[in-house]
Amino acid sequence: MEQEQGGRDLSSRRMVLYSFVHFDRSMRVRWLAHELGIEIEERRLDYAGGEHRSAAHLARHPFGLVPVAEIDGRCLWESVAICQALVEQRPDCGLEIPPGAPGREDYLAWLMFAGSTFDAATFEVFHPTAVRPDEARAKAGMARLFPLLVQLARHLHERDYLVAGRFLLPDLVLGYSLQLLHLIRVLKDYPALEAYRRRLAERPAAVASRVFSRTL
Repeated sequence: MEQEQGGRDLSSRRMVLYSFVHFDRSMRVRWLAHELGIEIEERRLDYAGGEHRSAAHLARHPFGLVPVAEIDGRCLWESVAICQALVEQRPDCGLEIPPGAPGREDYLAWLMFAGSTFDAATFEVFHPTAVRPDEARAKAGMARLFPLLVQLARHLHERDYLVAGRFLLPDLVLGYSLQLLHLIRVLKDYPALEAYRRRLAERPAAVASRVFSRTL
């Protein structure tokens, strides 16, 4: 099975999506698939049983992680890379600012912030709160997340979306993290972030993908 990170046609209307649980980072790919009209066959791997360490899955993802999107026998891995590759193959979807267009640099900055800086800070709070409770770790994580929340709330106070005044891929990537924080009640003191999260949750594709479900 061939691993693929871009450069070939990914215009198929069907994908196999490998994940562990509904709320892992496969949520981003699942949501985008609904935005793009791609049919999903979901395959959940048995994490406890070590299925992700099998030779079959290591052929899909060299580090044995999820998500993996298999399209026409080719495998893409890392949620943001998968999503960016898909929107690049569908320039008419309107979910990216293309190379050379005004605002491209801002688009990339917000995409990287959402998928790396904010994602990592979110999991430093979410994991010790909801997955493996550890009050001290959660408190330390919250101290690191706090300044990001403050600045993000300021940015979105008078904006509907992160960049260019419209829904783009960075909003989708960030929306996943904000939903996790919403579920553990971190956003209750940030009305601008809650309003933004609700705006994202109203998108038909978000509803169809159940990204913003009320439980984990």
